[in-house]
Amino acid sequence: MVAILLAASVAWGAPDPQTLIVELGSPDRATVERAVTSVEALPSDPESRDLSNALFRAARACEDTLANPVRALALYERIARDHGNARIASSAERRIAALRAQLGGHNEHAVNAAELARLIADADALLPDDVERRAATLIDADWPGAPRAGQWLAEWLRRNLRLDAAQQRYAEVARRWPGTSHAQLATRGGAGNALDNHDWDRAEELATQLPAVEEADKIVRDDLLRLAARGRKIDRWYARGWIAAVLGLLALMTSLLEAARRGGWQRPKLWPPVEVLFLAPVAAVMIGVALTTHQLIAPAVVMLSLGGLLFAWISGITLDLLRTRQRPVRRRALLHVVICFFAVCGLLYVSLVRDGLFEMVIETVRFGPED
Repeated sequence: MVAILLAASVAWGAPDPQTLIVELGSPDRATVERAVTSVEALPSDPESRDLSNALFRAARACEDTLANPVRALALYERIARDHGNARIASSAERRIAALRAQLGGHNEHAVNAAELARLIADADALLPDDVERRAATLIDADWPGAPRAGQWLAEWLRRNLRLDAAQQRYAEVARRWPGTSHAQLATRGGAGNALDNHDWDRAEELATQLPAVEEADKIVRDDLLRLAARGRKIDRWYARGWIAAVLGLLALMTSLLEAARRGGWQRPKLWPPVEVLFLAPVAAVMIGVALTTHQLIAPAVVMLSLGGLLFAWISGITLDLLRTRQRPVRRRALLHVVICFFAVCGLLYVSLVRDGLFEMVIETVRFGPED
């Protein structure tokens, strides 16, 4: 009878696992610490799904927030031992294998593992030089987690858009630990980083090094090769777009100089022609709307609007000069229309690619706008 009352009192006073799961997601480290301690103190109940989920979330919090992989390992092992039939058990077993590979059979590498966990958790609040220095120390240390530290540093550099440095770190991991899963992940990451850096040749070279035994690996490799070929094509047309815009500007300037020189030099009047006076308010409204409501497309709208006004301005003052000298205008006007059309199309392509809108436009054309 006493035992029953004691068990009931413990159950009555035990915190709710669902409440603890919410606290484990808190940004406050002290709150997370208290929640993990409470989860560790919960009585075992192999049939409780809430308890297994709370244990797993507590283990993840120990890894990501508290930077304590040894504590996380103990919680994962409790899940595997007491909740082997839970759906979360397979994920716990994978984390056990990953952590045990870093910590060693008897947690002899716990210090380095904890340092890596702290570095990952605090990286955004540290100076870049401190991040690289601490990561380099872990990479050069003699412990099983060194390749993971190298992989993480490469990914951190990539996220911070230091693509050349990231490429070197990916290559270092693949070179120092060949034939391992870390080398394969580094090769895949290096291929993706090369794509981000528009280094299409290196992306293709690294992609062809990836194994293609299983169907999933073949899909990854083929996708990287496809993206490299697509990126090279987009870059080629990007250069052509700039060429079209620059040649269009030079052609209009040549037309203006010819109109000014033929029949004796006459300085063109730079006052905005009627074409510009008509288009300027429209362009101003488009730019204003883009800047206030569509920040993503605003740079492209500004570039295209100002470029179109410049082309129209040069064309307009050229045609006005021809009229002043009573020279034929129709044929020159048609030529200017063709020049402006190709120049604006080139400028449109450049603005879309430069601001990362090209893929968005393609998706919209293929699948329609979002609701």
